[in-house]
Amino acid sequence: MKNYHEQARDIPVYGEYDVIIVGGGCAGLTAAIASARNGASTLLIERFGYLGGTATASLMANINAFRNQKEPDYLQTTKGIGAEIMVEMHKIDGLGQSSYKQKEKYNIEEGELAYSYAIDPEKFKYITLKMVHEAGAEILFHTYFTDVIKEDTQVKGIIVENKSGRSAIFADVIIDTSGDADVAYKAGCPFWQVKHDEDKRLGDGLMYRITGFPEETDSGPIHGSIAGKCMTIWGPAAPLLNGADAAELTEEEIKTRLEIYDHLEKLKKDRPELKDAEIVDTGPLIGVRQTRFIEGKYKLTAEEALAGKQFDDVIAVCASPIIHYYGYRRFLEHEGFDIPYRCLLPQEIKGLLVAGRCISSDQPTYESYRAMAPIMSIGEAAGTAAAIATEDNVLPEKININKLQKTLIDQGAELGQNRK
Repeated sequence: MKNYHEQARDIPVYGEYDVIIVGGGCAGLTAAIASARNGASTLLIERFGYLGGTATASLMANINAFRNQKEPDYLQTTKGIGAEIMVEMHKIDGLGQSSYKQKEKYNIEEGELAYSYAIDPEKFKYITLKMVHEAGAEILFHTYFTDVIKEDTQVKGIIVENKSGRSAIFADVIIDTSGDADVAYKAGCPFWQVKHDEDKRLGDGLMYRITGFPEETDSGPIHGSIAGKCMTIWGPAAPLLNGADAAELTEEEIKTRLEIYDHLEKLKKDRPELKDAEIVDTGPLIGVRQTRFIEGKYKLTAEEALAGKQFDDVIAVCASPIIHYYGYRRFLEHEGFDIPYRCLLPQEIKGLLVAGRCISSDQPTYESYRAMAPIMSIGEAAGTAAAIATEDNVLPEKININKLQKTLIDQGAELGQNRK
């Protein structure tokens, strides 16, 4: 590959903050709300003109894993900001029928949530933007993260590109909620990744929404992920390519988008009740499910997840099934396993927290906590930790973990029967 030498230049400084969050998906938006509510000056960077990440841009319109899908399901593991979002969605009729089998005995009016809910993506954009804005966090839409600003091994800020050009932004703590560990990668953090089919991994796919289906058939209510007048369909599967590579990601997008109408026609043959269905929407981003994972100060393993291991530095709890690795949907036989704070702390790099699907774990464990409900809990913990770090003038790895846990509990988060 040829190289081009880019000339050095001065660029403007956009601002200085306590906390910068890169990526406005479910982890990033909850991190922004938590950080701002805890008094930190907070900036959220997002490449699209709305929040939600894969829930909205990729139309992954089921939010799963507020508790175990099957018994034992006595403990609601995602509470706090994640539950608050869903209650607000319920108030504006933004929740619908999930495509997953589950109990429906829970009273959402009182914040009790079932395993899974279908969402109206447009209403999710509205509620999440409203909550981030009302929390006091600043937002910079239509902006791409491009590089880090480092002093030795400490991240001090980031470089971004947008319509205004290239600029620098500084902060005491950076939170990487990019999904692909983009900030950690640019900072030089160790990571692992299954790029193609050399090992087990989750594949990508293009989601789309349809109208023109009946509410019921001769055999009863129609099943699917339905919110409002639309049903979300899991569309064409992508080849197992590297979603962190621009050329390969483009190849995935082209392949799946050119197959979308054939996919619906084949679906109609299998499901006659969809004979009048029409595509009304495809996400602007294919559903990329995994790329890079950081090597953190602790790496969570399948043995620990399956055993329901507890950790002294717990910051979130997950009870979602492991969906692919074992060749079947492997449900947990307990109420949930702990996510340790150390899984958010990358090796070798300071001043950086990582939240979302790219935290430090092995493959099967990721296939559990990747569900968006636990991702919101992890994001809330990261934003709260960052705010505490700036308040106490320490690096994220030096915060008082008991203070973090107490703050999370006071905010309504669940740490496993709220133990200390």
